[in-house]
Amino acid sequence: MQNLVRFRVRLGAGAALGLVLMLAGCATPLEQCVASATTEVRYLEEELTERRVNIARGYAVQREMRPDFQPGFCYSPHYGMRLSIMCMEPVQTVHETRRPINVSDEEARIALLERALTRERQLAAQATERCRAQYPPG
Repeated sequence: MQNLVRFRVRLGAGAALGLVLMLAGCATPLEQCVASATTEVRYLEEELTERRVNIARGYAVQREMRPDFQPGFCYSPHYGMRLSIMCMEPVQTVHETRRPINVSDEEARIALLERALTRERQLAAQATERCRAQYPPG
């Protein structure tokens, strides 16, 4: 039997991306360049961490966004003005389901990810040096 855990998402992926882009506007060109150069390294590190956690707990967690409804206030025009009324408003929720794993497959993926991470760290270091040459600090 699958264990289903449900919780409300307060900051959706789109909102998080918007926040990152807004903050990126505040970053210097050097910081933006370095962040772009190390994107793949960060992704691989996150993936490696998740795979290792899967092995440690013995299962993977599959996350799925689903529409749901919660009570809230909706606005409806009546008599030439806007009145607030109780209604059910749509929200996105994340449903988590346990998924069995094959430990040997996870270990094989970890080995592949570690090799890719080593390669990407070297590429990121070279790209970071190019960023520093292109946008000298100061």
